[in-house]
Amino acid sequence: MFERIKAKILTIKTLNTVRSGHPDKKIVFCSGCYDILQSGHAVFFDQCKEFGDILVVGIGRDNVISELKGPGRPVNPENNRLYLVAAMHDVDYAVLNSDILLTGKMDHAPVLENLRPDIYVLNSDDSDIMTKRELCNRLGVEIRFVERVVPLELEPTSSTRIIDKINFSYKAPLRIDFAGGWADVPYIMHGTPGFVTNVAIKPLIEYKSGAFNFSGYPRGSGLSTSTAAKLLEMISAKTYNSEAKTLSAIAEDLFTLENRELNWAIGRQDQYGIVYGGMHCFEFGPDYGNVIGGEIPGEILERFKEKLVLIHTGISRNAQVAVEQVYKSHATPEGKNALAVISECGRLFFDAISAGDFIRCAGIMERNFEAQKELAPASSSPRLDEMYAYAKEHGAYGGKICGAGGGGAFVFYTKDPQLLITSLKEKFVDCFEIDFAFEYKTIKQLNTI
Repeated sequence: MFERIKAKILTIKTLNTVRSGHPDKKIVFCSGCYDILQSGHAVFFDQCKEFGDILVVGIGRDNVISELKGPGRPVNPENNRLYLVAAMHDVDYAVLNSDILLTGKMDHAPVLENLRPDIYVLNSDDSDIMTKRELCNRLGVEIRFVERVVPLELEPTSSTRIIDKINFSYKAPLRIDFAGGWADVPYIMHGTPGFVTNVAIKPLIEYKSGAFNFSGYPRGSGLSTSTAAKLLEMISAKTYNSEAKTLSAIAEDLFTLENRELNWAIGRQDQYGIVYGGMHCFEFGPDYGNVIGGEIPGEILERFKEKLVLIHTGISRNAQVAVEQVYKSHATPEGKNALAVISECGRLFFDAISAGDFIRCAGIMERNFEAQKELAPASSSPRLDEMYAYAKEHGAYGGKICGAGGGGAFVFYTKDPQLLITSLKEKFVDCFEIDFAFEYKTIKQLNTI
């Protein structure tokens, strides 16, 4: 069987045998990369064969495809592609084009010159028809065009689309909560709206073929890796139609999903922050979440980011103890007062960042952290307090522990980020920096859903 395919392979030197071997036949030529042979190629070969009796197909060399398509291409080596094309029913002969790419993306000029076909077929949307027409006029070859058509039985596709589908992974950001955390939990707010300002961050975590890539983030950092992972599982499920849903609906679905698993005891800020992307102030009520305030210019946010430090304490987070304390204290006068301060900080932080008042932002984070410790003393510890004080002594204007606290990561706004990082790492040897950037895309934009 392979010998029959091999007999259809030509070289530049044996191209002239096509004419001598088929003197009374109309010879047709077409050319392409054919990196991943797919249904569109089969339709194209069928269209070309309609113009004559013998179809010869030119196949792009590896180095030419790499130059045209970029790194990682071709996927399949040239001889594999050559023999696959030759095996197609409508193809009578196949030949490798030249390894030199000329003007007009012409790697097949030597093939045309040696083959001298009767007809040369191009797609009607070819990128440089004029150059190819001039060559055909010089060689006495008729040029014909075909439209890209997709039969009703098939779906549109391309090599690039197939590669993208193979490489596709679902992606989600994490989040940094600047102020307002706990004010998003309906159970402890007693019907009073709460306000949270947070920002989505990257590198993104990915979910592909049932496996997660957490992009180097340590688990339990207070950056909401668990919610991001749950979101990716949800939107990747075949039964979930993200395309038809609003961002708010996706966030609410995620909130409901997580609460079912955690006895209806969590808040909404993680879900909304990760789904919406960017920096927002959210108002959270008993059964809703809304974005409030206007859009903050990216220039302001990036200037704020320049002096922001995210550093892991090296201490494993024990959030459960802090959670238990919150649920014991939230209804006390002291707890209610702490929650009111935290919620107010959520709004004030957004006002300050909108005005570009970054020093005030740092002070609000610090005030939020103090109220957080009043609500749940386990949010911090003597070691964490020592680290915070040391950061203030070495340039930090202010900051807070991320998430429920008890360990994990600190976020600081500081005069000199590198100085602060170096100082903390020298004093507290288990500390390490977490590199990040703000992620402005929504979950639907990140996953094209």
